[in-house]
Amino acid sequence: MGARAYDPRTARWLQRDPIDAASGDPNLYRYCGNDPINHADPSGLDWLDTMANFWAGVGDSLTFGATDWIREQLGVNDVVDKQSLAYRAGEYTEVAAEIALTGGSKVLTRMAVRKGAEAFRKEAKRFVRSLGVKAPKGYAVHHVNPLLGHPGGSRTLFPTGGLPEWLHSGRWNLQVLDNEAHKRAHRRLRRMENALRTNTNRYTITARFLNNLRRDLEQPCEE
Repeated sequence: MGARAYDPRTARWLQRDPIDAASGDPNLYRYCGNDPINHADPSGLDWLDTMANFWAGVGDSLTFGATDWIREQLGVNDVVDKQSLAYRAGEYTEVAAEIALTGGSKVLTRMAVRKGAEAFRKEAKRFVRSLGVKAPKGYAVHHVNPLLGHPGGSRTLFPTGGLPEWLHSGRWNLQVLDNEAHKRAHRRLRRMENALRTNTNRYTITARFLNNLRRDLEQPCEE
């Protein structure tokens, strides 16, 4: 199993950790910092290195390699093994997460549109009243994740209106805000959504995937 032999009966390596004290664990025979439920060390070297390589892969994919360039300029790129399975897993996990977010947004939007704005707004008002949530004069009951869109008509990325009432208007998704705070909350969310739309769409996802593939073909995996 990688650099060392593993005994599953005792959950211990049969040889000392080859990176010695750099593992950060005084027990050089222990597996994954004695936490095999939450961590894995398939190479037999260091699960912390594995996690570092994974998140480096995530960052390099997300930034089109900008984080790789920054590490290079700082002279710390040697700590990342870009030919490891963990690094490759990080790259494509990031792409998969973007695909899931984009697809989830479309599914939720279709559900909300199909249900109809009038229907889910009536449903929301009825359910909010049943919870005893009220907005005094000058205040509004605000859905943190909007039912369909923002004041002015722009749609939210992840509308909740098509979901069951206990989800779209449960206490987890409600705030009572004064009118100005309500407007600010929607403006903040619109800015975040616009940034996400710019950074995560079918064009950027395809570009990231192709960029990851190009980089990986230039540096064949060693594991």
